[in-house]
Amino acid sequence: MSDITLTSTERTTLLSLQQVTSLQNRTQERLNTGKKVNSAIDNASAYFQSAALNTRSTEFTQYKSNIDQSIQSINAALTGTSEVETLLNDLLGVVQNARGGSTSQLVSATTQFKNISQQLDQLVKDANYQGLNLLTSSSTSLSTQFSNRTAATFNVSGYNLLGTGSRAIFTAAAAAPFSGSSGAVTFSVLINDYGSTTAANTSVSVGGFSQLVTSGVSGGLAATQVAAIFNGSINAIDNAISQVEAITASLATNVDILNARSDFSANYSNTLTNGSNALTLADLNTEAANSTALALRQQLGIQSLSTSSTQNSSILTLLRAS
Repeated sequence: MSDITLTSTERTTLLSLQQVTSLQNRTQERLNTGKKVNSAIDNASAYFQSAALNTRSTEFTQYKSNIDQSIQSINAALTGTSEVETLLNDLLGVVQNARGGSTSQLVSATTQFKNISQQLDQLVKDANYQGLNLLTSSSTSLSTQFSNRTAATFNVSGYNLLGTGSRAIFTAAAAAPFSGSSGAVTFSVLINDYGSTTAANTSVSVGGFSQLVTSGVSGGLAATQVAAIFNGSINAIDNAISQVEAITASLATNVDILNARSDFSANYSNTLTNGSNALTLADLNTEAANSTALALRQQLGIQSLSTSSTQNSSILTLLRAS
């Protein structure tokens, strides 16, 4: 069967309709996806540039997530140091109020002291976030990666608040104050360790405030000894409060650094995404206008074919009349 013969006008019109249909399909795809580049076939250069930008944007979004978790870890430690300072101030008040108190008041003060010091220990041990506690070991370290560069790492070292040394609460203690079986501050360690250094009798072991009287107790201490022990203990707790404030300030600075990197990662990721979109996103207003224009062109093409068909029909009518 031979091909159907069409006039030149009809073939031109059909070709135009095919092109319109192809453009309509492309325009509809852009309207559906919102992109002018959906695959490498559309624009290889723009497609691969956009893919690279999106990959890097995704990486920084993941880094930001890790940074935010690190911030929460330090915030958990900051919550701990804030409340540790509160308890230390309470402990300081107990020691100050015990000075010159009656026997019953001294017994009560000793109980308060031991209760508060035990909660100090428990509070510090509870200040962990996802298994990480920055307040119970100076060997603990929180490492945060900011990007794929090896050097873009930030490390935060932990503190051993319950021990001794520069990263503890009581930095000058000869023995660890938190050494009691209950986990509380050992009364004789904190009170006597600091006070006896200036007392005449360094062999005294103070187990409660009721021993810090100058009369009415067998083997009672001299007034100078009692004064030295109270002064030394109060100074020790004051220094501990200052130490916790310094630790809090250091941790807060680390949070500021991490917040800055988190904000950078978010903004940078957004910049990369915008750059990617500029390469691939379609102008929906333009595509909508194109769709309307193409629909009109299609109608005109169909009308043109209809006109050609009418002409052929007129010829057929003439042939029949003859």
